[in-house]
Amino acid sequence: QSLGGEGCSLLPHGHFWIASQRVVALGRVGPAAVEVKEGLINAIAVGDYRSFVLRRPLVDYGDAVIMPGLIDVHAHLDEPGRAEWEGFSTGTRAAAAGGITTLVDMPLNSFPSTVSEETLKLKVDAARDKLYVDVGFWGGLVPENALNPSKLESLLNAGVLGLKSFMCPSGINDFPMTNSSHIE
Repeated sequence: QSLGGEGCSLLPHGHFWIASQRVVALGRVGPAAVEVKEGLINAIAVGDYRSFVLRRPLVDYGDAVIMPGLIDVHAHLDEPGRAEWEGFSTGTRAAAAGGITTLVDMPLNSFPSTVSEETLKLKVDAARDKLYVDVGFWGGLVPENALNPSKLESLLNAGVLGLKSFMCPSGINDFPMTNSSHIE
């Protein structure tokens, strides 16, 4: 999967540090440096970090905030079928620019909606090589699959993180509303 990173001088380095006067970590905000080794956070040096950073590339961001990435659990990445609304590439690039490192895609507004194992596969295939952040998927609970436990089980086993339904009209023809009998 593409991580983007055009113009980031640190990506070729397997081991580097980033620092700031405002690092959100360990229940506080203050001066610290974050060690990144092979793409993972390896250590956080709180306070006067200069003695920890030896012979490694370091970028000091001054007063800019360094913090864990945010998670948006209600995103609409409308591929396949409606990429002109928002696609994987544009949506995940925008998320990354805003500090969001994980999106969870809603099951409607793409075509077809994500309501079966097969439509989830179409969604995953559409995302291939277009992601700049991590992406998970909600599955849709609609009358077509609501009363069929094996369909729902296969959708859940295929990797959706949970199910979304509407008990009022969704405005999307292939994502009809459910009623209380569908969700009992």
